[in-house]
Amino acid sequence: MAARPSAPPSPQARRQAQLQALQAALAARDPISMQRLMGQWVHRHGVSSLDALATELFAAEPEGWAWWQNAAQQSVPVQSSPPEPIHVDPVAAPVPQSKVQTLAPLRRIEPQLPRATRPAPAPSHPALVQLRSWLPDQESRRAA
Repeated sequence: MAARPSAPPSPQARRQAQLQALQAALAARDPISMQRLMGQWVHRHGVSSLDALATELFAAEPEGWAWWQNAAQQSVPVQSSPPEPIHVDPVAAPVPQSKVQTLAPLRRIEPQLPRATRPAPAPSHPALVQLRSWLPDQESRRAA
């Protein structure tokens, strides 16, 4: 007799296993695992659950959470204002004319669809012709 497969873990057990994996990644200071696991957490639980997760991870390992906050800020620069435009004075820095190239416009490529060499053959079986006679024709479809 075949053994019955075990029941899948409950949502609470899956959440707890993922939380333990996050704590292990924090303890190991593994930024790649942390990023992957945090992405999975957001995917499964939503962005709104990040505050509760941060509180829980901070309570479990404050030094590790501080490390992760520092690593996350360094790897993803936050830009609060738009970048300043670069102003170059044309008189102070002339551009050599020999290095300027004009690019030719790209030609548009039209998609090539396969073309039928001949129309589709008419149905040869009389029963098929009779069945198709029950279908509405093109004009009645447009009128509807």
